[in-house]
Amino acid sequence: MSRSRHLSALAASAAVVVVALSACSSGSSGGGGANTAGSAALDSAPRAAAGPAKSSGESAFGNGAVTNTVARIVPVTRSIVYKGSITVRVQDLTDAVNRAEALANGSGGLVAQEQTTEDPRHRGYGQATLTLRVPPADFGHTLDALGDLGRELDRSRSAEDVTTQVADVDSRVRSAQASVARVRTLLSRATTVGEVVRIESELSQRESDLESLQAQQKALAGLTDLATVAVTFVTPAHHVAPVQPAHHRELGFVAGLKGGWDAFAAAVTVALTVLGAVTPFALVVTLVGFPALMLLRRRRSAGASALAGGDTSP
Repeated sequence: MSRSRHLSALAASAAVVVVALSACSSGSSGGGGANTAGSAALDSAPRAAAGPAKSSGESAFGNGAVTNTVARIVPVTRSIVYKGSITVRVQDLTDAVNRAEALANGSGGLVAQEQTTEDPRHRGYGQATLTLRVPPADFGHTLDALGDLGRELDRSRSAEDVTTQVADVDSRVRSAQASVARVRTLLSRATTVGEVVRIESELSQRESDLESLQAQQKALAGLTDLATVAVTFVTPAHHVAPVQPAHHRELGFVAGLKGGWDAFAAAVTVALTVLGAVTPFALVVTLVGFPALMLLRRRRSAGASALAGGDTSP
């Protein structure tokens, strides 16, 4: 009985070993399939990521996998100088100037310059010239709003691209700053008086160049940060008052006295004018004619004396 149980246990162990070997064999073949599928997935992934291959500029990697590099263009901020001018005829000069200032301040700008010439005889009439600085985004709107203040007579506008100039000045400023820093380092390491004097002279020159470049940089920044609008306000021309008719002129003693005095003054003026014109001739005649007359009289006197002496002789 014990022997039969032993044989049964051996048979069961052999069956377990056979089943295990079968499972290992099938697992090995299944693993190979999984590896093949994984390899295929990895091979297809670059293709999916790369997208459609370009006709030119392709690069091959591995087993024919193609990658496509998309060029990215970084937008460049342009530096534009906007300038405009407008002339508007208005009825009220003061009101137009106040509204133009409010328009500039409301857009975040400012009034850079103002010159108003008003007719002293007619209040509210004259001419005003203003220079407004407004943000570039409000440049066109500002011109339109100024034209709506009255009757627009003329308008002009321009836009100048100074991007290259701004980039050049910025680059030169950075180079000048680095140069000044190097010279200052050399100055800190100088050991003799001669070296200190020479390096300080060079440092002064380079700092002067840097300040000049920074001034140019600031001026360009001011022109590009705010647009310039020159506006001129003019009022309608004045009408000359007509001459009063003759029957509306002043009459009476005072008017006659005034008229007589004006006539007397005019006569005196004419007489003085004639006297002034005759005076040069009178001076010439006096200087030349008086001596000639005196000489003639002396000759006549001498001749008369000679005749008298001849008559009395025996």
